[in-house]
This record gives sequence, structure tokens and C-alpha cells, in this order.
Amino acid sequence: MTDVSEVSTSSPTELLAAGRRHLAVRDFSAAASTLAQACEGLAKEHGDTADQCAEAYLWYGKALLGLSREESGVLGDGVPGSGNADEEEEDNDEQEENGENGENGDAEAEAEAGENEKENGEVEKSEAESTTKDEEPGSSAAPEENEEPETTNGDADAHDESVMNVDAEDDVDNLQLAWEMLDLARSILYRRVQDCGGDAARALLADVHLALGEVALESETYDKAVTDMQSCLDLQKELYRSDDRRIAETHYQIGLANSLASNFEDAITHFKNAANILETRIKTLENPATVTEDATVKKFSTADPFYSVEGEIKELKELLPEIQEKIQDMMDYKAETIKRVRETLCSANGEGASTSNGAGPSSSSSSSSSAPKPAASDISHLIKRKRKASEGEADSSAAKKANT
Repeated sequence: MTDVSEVSTSSPTELLAAGRRHLAVRDFSAAASTLAQACEGLAKEHGDTADQCAEAYLWYGKALLGLSREESGVLGDGVPGSGNADEEEEDNDEQEENGENGENGDAEAEAEAGENEKENGEVEKSEAESTTKDEEPGSSAAPEENEEPETTNGDADAHDESVMNVDAEDDVDNLQLAWEMLDLARSILYRRVQDCGGDAARALLADVHLALGEVALESETYDKAVTDMQSCLDLQKELYRSDDRRIAETHYQIGLANSLASNFEDAITHFKNAANILETRIKTLENPATVTEDATVKKFSTADPFYSVEGEIKELKELLPEIQEKIQDMMDYKAETIKRVRETLCSANGEGASTSNGAGPSSSSSSSSSAPKPAASDISHLIKRKRKASEGEADSSAAKKANT
């Protein structure tokens, strides 16, 4: 565990590096705390909207996103359909079995509370009497006593107001705060790119767009997630080779957002693009003539002493079956949706034909209007069952990228 005294005396650059290390090992709480100090130090030194703050805001936003996921249970067993339901049933059974004991416990608790209130009242009364006896009439403390109620009330009001302000700040959850930090980083980087360009600033801006898309994914605003991730993809295509795994990851994330929005055709397209890029990447790494000149391999080798080409090939080959499974899932969901739409239309047409023979056109139109309308979101719950695994895969890719 990082020593708080050591962290507080570190420079913003050291805090930023330490926060990224915490984030790489998925210690989101420590990462958020450390990166918050880094952002604060950089803001004091350069200003809140200075170029030097953009990267710290980006990593702080990622840490807050991870912390939000951790708290909401996305990374644990807190999703619907997990083991929590069984645990809740067991808790309910135990409460029913121990109902009488619970009632007795409540009664005893109320009795103890009443005795405590009585004892507290007697103690306060005795303290008040002793204070009155100790004070002498006409002393210098007497005028201050006359003014004390007003001062005390003022302090109490100020205290209450400060408590309310603190509560209001606490109401801003980590996901909202993550979006605010990432949006601030986007504004700074967009300005920097417009002013002087540079691949480094554009690469950071792409990462910010991807992180904003993940925040939108968590808040279930899927259209916004697709828009932000598509902006990331456009920048990455300008910066990296066509077989770069970062482009594959963004395609995968866009496919995930489309799948949750029930845009199955778009989801299939992006999942296939991700799989094709990884297959091409594997071929590049397996070719000795091209791997020695690959810029990504050189970068990974420099940044990570444990990196090896063989290890990356193995990792990519393990990812391919998972993506192929997602493609098959999307095709199954699409086929089921089409089947349901056809059944609904056939049912509506059949009812219309049978009623038109007896009751006339008015009956036919009323029965058709009463028929259930097809909805593409009917099977969205099936997709969300896969969300836990998908998030784990996305988070794993993000953690690996943080290591580089």
C-alpha cells in the first residue's frame, strides 16, 4: 500500500506515474486518490485548463470510471442473473425463520434507547447545573453569555450549511465526475490539436473519446457511446497501422454499444472488423520479415520489459474465439427478432382476414390496431446477460493498454 505521507509530498509527475501504476493493477480506489492529487497539483501550477493537465484528467477519469464500475458491481457479481439472487433468497428465509427473534430484538433495542435517552438527559441536566454554580454573577463572562445564544445559532447555521454543501458534493457520483474530467480533457486536447496538431495530442484525444464512450455505455446512452467511439476510431485510423490492435479494440467497443442498443447489423459489422484486424495482426507477427520493422512491437518492447511477440500472438488467438462468439450471438438475436416480427405480422393479418368476413372494415382496422407491435428491444435482456463478460474483456484490454 502506498504511504499517504509519501504520496502527498510527491510531485504531480510522480503522482501521475503512481496513479497509472495503480490503474494498471486495477486498484481503482488508490488510483483515483493519487490521480486526484496529481490533477490538483498540476492545476495549481499551470491552471485548470492548461495543456499540462489534459493527460492527468484523462487518467483520473479512467480511474473514476473503473471505480464506478466496481461500486455498481459490473466487475463483480452485482449484475442481474448472478449469484446475488440466491443470496437474497437465503437472507429472506433466515429473516422469516428468525422473525420472532427479530421482534424481540427490536423491543429490547427500543428499551435500551429509552434508557440511554433518559441517562443522557440526566447528564446534560447535571452539567448545566454545575456550570451555573461555577459562574459568578457580574463577572466578565456574563455579557458574553448574553451574546452566546446568537453566536451559537449562527455557528450552527453555518455548520448546517457546510454539511449541506458537503452532502451536495457527495451526491455527484463517480460516473458523473468521470465524465466531467474526461470532457475537460477533451476540450483541452481539442484546442491543442487545433492550435499545433501533433500525433501525441491526437492519440490522447482518441483515448479520451474512447473513455467517454465507455462512460456513455455505463450510463446506457448507447447512441452517445457509438458517437464518441466512432470519433476515437476516426483518429486511430489516421494515427496507426490498419492492423493495430487498438483499432480492433475500438471496433469491438462500438459493436458492444450497438448490440446493447439492439442495432444487430451494425454490431455484427464492427465485431467482424475487430476479428479481421486481429487475424491480420497475427499474420504480421508470425512473419519474421515484417515483425522486426513493426512500430507497435518496438513500442511495446520498450515500454514493457515482459513483452514478447510470442506472448502477443497467444493473447490475440485467445481473443478471437470470444469475438466469434459475439458475432454468432448477434446473428442469433437478429434472426430471433426477424422471426418475432414475422409472427406478429402474420398474426395481425390472420385476425384481420377472419374479422373482415363478419364485421366489416371497421372491425378489421380495430383488430389490427389492437395487435401487438413488433419491438426490436424484446430480446435486449438476452444481450445484457453477456454484458458482464464483455465488460471484463474491455476492461482487460484497457488495463493491458495502460501497461504499455
